[in-house]
Amino acid sequence: GQPIGCPGLDAEGAYKIYEKKGRQATKYVGGDTGCDLNRNEFDGEILYQIVEDYAVNTEKWYVDFPIVLKKMLTNGYSPEMMTDGPNVFDGVTCRRKRGKFQCIKA
Repeated sequence: GQPIGCPGLDAEGAYKIYEKKGRQATKYVGGDTGCDLNRNEFDGEILYQIVEDYAVNTEKWYVDFPIVLKKMLTNGYSPEMMTDGPNVFDGVTCRRKRGKFQCIKA
């Protein structure tokens, strides 16, 4: 999907459609989105600053993602309603390679 709701995002021609690894992908090419930064606060931090922090600090994103994913997947369910699935992170090691993280399951 693609984001909607900002004048620039909804403008005709704002997205370029291209092929990437045999799949169709889109890239925003429309310039200014016409939306202000989200200045709402969450846990004392301004939301757009949280997004920018993850954009420049991939190690922080890598550490926080499994924690947040688990919280998101269990949202709305009591612990008694949940059953453990396979631990897909066991035996996985990640390292930075050419500026990107590469994760391999041993």
